[in-house]
Amino acid sequence: MRLSIIFTFFLMPLFVFAQQAGNTQISGTIKGAVSKNITLITGEQHKSSGQQSYDARLNAVDEFIFIVPITEPQFAVLQYGRNIFINIYIEPGDQLRVDTDGGDFAKAVSFSGVGGANNRILKFYWEQHPAVKSRFQMKQYKKGGMYYTVSPDIDQKMTTLGYTSFEQEMRQVRDNQLATINSYERSYPEVSPVFLRHIRSEINYEWAYNMLLYGYAFGYKNGVPDSYFDFAQTVLINDDGLVSSPKYRRYIKGWMNYKYDKGTKGAVNRYIGQYELSKQMLSGKTQSWFQSDILTRGLHKSNLGVMIDPYNEFVSGTLYYEYAEPVLTKFYEKNLYAVGSPAPNFTLKDIDGNVVSLSDYAGKVVYLDFWATWCPPCLKKLGMMQHVSTQISRNDVVFIHISLDRTEEEWRNTLSSRVVSGIHLYAEGGYKADVVTKFNVKAIPEYYIINKNGTFVQKPSSVNAYSIQKCLEKLP
Repeated sequence: MRLSIIFTFFLMPLFVFAQQAGNTQISGTIKGAVSKNITLITGEQHKSSGQQSYDARLNAVDEFIFIVPITEPQFAVLQYGRNIFINIYIEPGDQLRVDTDGGDFAKAVSFSGVGGANNRILKFYWEQHPAVKSRFQMKQYKKGGMYYTVSPDIDQKMTTLGYTSFEQEMRQVRDNQLATINSYERSYPEVSPVFLRHIRSEINYEWAYNMLLYGYAFGYKNGVPDSYFDFAQTVLINDDGLVSSPKYRRYIKGWMNYKYDKGTKGAVNRYIGQYELSKQMLSGKTQSWFQSDILTRGLHKSNLGVMIDPYNEFVSGTLYYEYAEPVLTKFYEKNLYAVGSPAPNFTLKDIDGNVVSLSDYAGKVVYLDFWATWCPPCLKKLGMMQHVSTQISRNDVVFIHISLDRTEEEWRNTLSSRVVSGIHLYAEGGYKADVVTKFNVKAIPEYYIINKNGTFVQKPSSVNAYSIQKCLEKLP
């Protein structure tokens, strides 16, 4: 009952806000538009699991308009077609005008109206200091259970420079970027002071993040002294006005992960450990946002029972309602698939055209997996499970394999060339299929184990043939 009360208490103000009329307008024209669709992706993902993406359709004279509710200054994205993007900046109450050409959407863009000067500076800035266009080009380092990402050029400096040279390089990059903003500020006296603070903060927290990662990832190898981390004393980690800044949030996450990893790890897991650490190091909105974020990640990665105490403490104690929603959403999502929860029924056709439902196998242990022919790890796992199916010592285990292939033909062709025992089903629509939604499949390969009572079983911590076979054989 207590959890139900907490859920209702926090969801009410969020629901009311969702019904409010939009307070910010982005409109414009796309001359010579080939596509008639344009999408606005706002920057409020850090505090809401609700609508962040808005679609508009161009009218007969290629005009579009968005009127959306935003609560704080933020960087957002306009997407035209599949792979063309413009970074924009908006504040509550802006009346931003965006005009461009369909043939050269990003380069031909011009800005006017309330918020226009901010975005003209932003455009000039990105032209002089272009960002990596695809996240797949970014380099990753896993440190202390968290992935840190950097651009290829920064990665090249990290892997080739000593700490003194790297420090100098990063300072020069930061100073050049800030000089660009300073030069344009003089040309646009109508620019928003809030925008200037945000863009300068983005630059400074990007610098701090790169400095942190170098010391964290290459400190031992390159003999980085403890004094190197003195840079962090100049970096503010409790600024309520910057919680909407992506670079600020990224640095806070990276810094807290680093501090936990270098400190005393006495907690049950690193998510709870960082949650507890945030009580000492963070305050205000920054603390509430970080606790929401770390608990959401912890609920995703950890057993529900482990996370229940900090979850209850946070949702009953936070003063910032907007950060409760992601945690509540993840909790109810996790609870739906928690050990002992009933698995949702589904009905699909097998490779012979027969109708198959999960409920057909009541009283049996079910190994259920989601895969596709275009996913190499999935094909490897199918081979692994074929071995398990021939080695398992009991005959009341059913292996069900659901394909998310783009076409039924691809699915059939693959199975015709492979020996994979079990029941093979095809989910038309791939990730949009109803069965995918029911089981909350976000990536593949994914699998579940369901016991004879039709409820979810705790999966092994290691995804290998031995562990899965042992789990299946030990079930009653």
